[in-house]
Amino acid sequence: MITPSANHDLVLIGGGHSHALALRMLAMKPLPGVRITLVSPDALSAYSGMLPGLIAGHYRLTDTHVDLYRLCIATGTRFIRAAVTRICSAERRLTLEDGSTLEYDWLSLDVGATPDLQPVGGGHPDIVPVKPVASFHQRWQQWRDKDSPLAVVGAGAGGTEMVLAIAEHQRREGLSAPLSLISGGILLPGYPEPVRRRMRSYLDDYGIRVREHTRVEKQHDRLFANDAPLDASRVLWCTGVRGTPVIANSDLECDDQGFVRVHATLQSRSDSRVFAAGDCAAFPDSLPKAGVYAVRQAKVLAHNLSAAIAGQPLQHYRPQKHFLSLLSAGGKQAVASRGGALFASGGWVWRWKDRIDRAFMDKFDRQLPAMAPAPADPDTRHCAGCGAKVGSDALQDALRDLQPHVRDDIEAGVDTADDAAIIQWADNKRLVQSLDFFPAFIDEPFLFGRVAALHSLSDLYAMNATPHSALANVTLPWHHPKLQGRDLQRLMAGAVQELNAAGCTLVGGHTIEGPQMAAGFTVNGLGDPQQLWHKGGARPGDRLLLTKPLGSGVHLAAMMQTGKLHGPWLDTTLTHLLVSNRLAQQAMQDLPVHACTDITGFGLLGHLHEICQQSDVAMVIDTDKVSLLPGTLSLIENGVTSTLNDANRQVLMHCHAQHIADAMLTALCDPQTAGGLLFSIPETDLEHALARFREARVKVMEIGKVLVKNDAFSAAILLR
Repeated sequence: MITPSANHDLVLIGGGHSHALALRMLAMKPLPGVRITLVSPDALSAYSGMLPGLIAGHYRLTDTHVDLYRLCIATGTRFIRAAVTRICSAERRLTLEDGSTLEYDWLSLDVGATPDLQPVGGGHPDIVPVKPVASFHQRWQQWRDKDSPLAVVGAGAGGTEMVLAIAEHQRREGLSAPLSLISGGILLPGYPEPVRRRMRSYLDDYGIRVREHTRVEKQHDRLFANDAPLDASRVLWCTGVRGTPVIANSDLECDDQGFVRVHATLQSRSDSRVFAAGDCAAFPDSLPKAGVYAVRQAKVLAHNLSAAIAGQPLQHYRPQKHFLSLLSAGGKQAVASRGGALFASGGWVWRWKDRIDRAFMDKFDRQLPAMAPAPADPDTRHCAGCGAKVGSDALQDALRDLQPHVRDDIEAGVDTADDAAIIQWADNKRLVQSLDFFPAFIDEPFLFGRVAALHSLSDLYAMNATPHSALANVTLPWHHPKLQGRDLQRLMAGAVQELNAAGCTLVGGHTIEGPQMAAGFTVNGLGDPQQLWHKGGARPGDRLLLTKPLGSGVHLAAMMQTGKLHGPWLDTTLTHLLVSNRLAQQAMQDLPVHACTDITGFGLLGHLHEICQQSDVAMVIDTDKVSLLPGTLSLIENGVTSTLNDANRQVLMHCHAQHIADAMLTALCDPQTAGGLLFSIPETDLEHALARFREARVKVMEIGKVLVKNDAFSAAILLR
């Protein structure tokens, strides 16, 4: 991924309405010299206006959620899928849930709100809160098919729409659980009487019991409503919110409910380099926590972030006094109102609401424009040779806090200033050495560093060697040294995390700057010559075991075609890339392994063909036993393939395919990053090996067997 040179980091925490819209606006007018990063624990961001329709069954999950991977790639924004646990504005540093840190120059918050469960003692096993909205759908899945009494606490717009949506879901599914809507005051406070009457009629039609002026509390671990036991075993909490834990764990000025105090410019009252929008912001004049305000704040937020960085005047956000309210009523009915003057209801209102909601979501789907990169500094020049090295200060700052695994047999490593590492080597052992290096497929240094280290270590595991030490080779993009130091620190922190887990000591490396981030490692391993695994040695009758699904090359290629990228599929792919092959190697210790290799750039068929050549055998592969990552065939059928796929498909000249779909052949040739291990083992040891993998919780596929090579038959691999 090639990115324009940058001097400043603008970090956005949270993928709410304000940030999603602001990213589109900022990308249409790129800020020269500014790199934007979005940090969110979720790859999908819920659009609250369509959430009741999702629960009711009118929409699919993808209809109602913004795909943050797609949005970020389309807008040239870095995406870090992680939760922020601490904000230190004094040091301009964020701490993420994985323990890594992220520094910024400018910060914006759109992290929503969390339920205020103080009336029920902080929570109860029977209670599921609606907020945070981003993860509500996942929580709802635990309950959706149960048929026990359910109460929705909170009879504002959100609670009323939600109980009607649940009623419609029950009607569709043939469920008949009693439903009730509980309010500490009246139904739909703040709405005109005609709206309340019409919505009550919809509630009555579904048989939903409305309980007004009722307070829900916890007493002796039981839930009570007005001092009587609450007759519901499922409680949906839709009332009362507080600031999120990340804001509580910050040094920003907050109000009594834990929301960030901001000026009318959306700037934090305690730090002018920090902005906040949406539910997490506390304005000078209190505002309801509603999505309609967050949407309107996006334009001011985008302008003010640009203006603040450029040293220009800021705009004031002026909330609208009246706005169109469209309340869904379970089925495809809705009620419209604006202030106290306008009121309408019926199926046509729902269709109107549906068109408005779909048009909003389309901004993040078919209407995602092709964004131009921010202009580069015309005065910036970049030298070659040793002039391309990363500066000493940036390098030292990035490596200062690294804590590589300690080994007694390393006499000089990264903790010394020597020109080379000094390593003692054990007698009667072999040095097993490998090198891997590739450009970054994702512009998140910590994640990329982890994958690059795991990919390099995989060659040692495939040889049954024990990782010992590693040298890093890193290319950093042409950014300001401050940003290069930040990137190197995160990349090496991720890499060292995986190297340390493998008992592999980082002993040194080399860094240069270039047009895009890249990384790789020279890894050294210890190997007993009698126990090493090779590609040669497979024997007829052997069974073939594969430990990871295929398709990572296709999914990484989809990142270059934003319209075809699907965030949840990419999420699953990245999760698989972070699975080390160490457990698979350890599971096969003391078992006979005739041949082994890791599945990487040449694809499954390419690496199988290598074993056939080295072992002088043939193979038969049951393609229906080969697992693929979710969405792999769909993407291939939609025209997505790796740029290496055509070269990899040359191996098909050595294969005989019996009625195998072309999309599956493409998947079998797909180049894998951090792919699994392929074992050739005696059939007599198959059950023992499968049991070992189960004990190690390593998923494995038996995909075929080794055959006697038939010189009269040109194909080395039979696909069936």
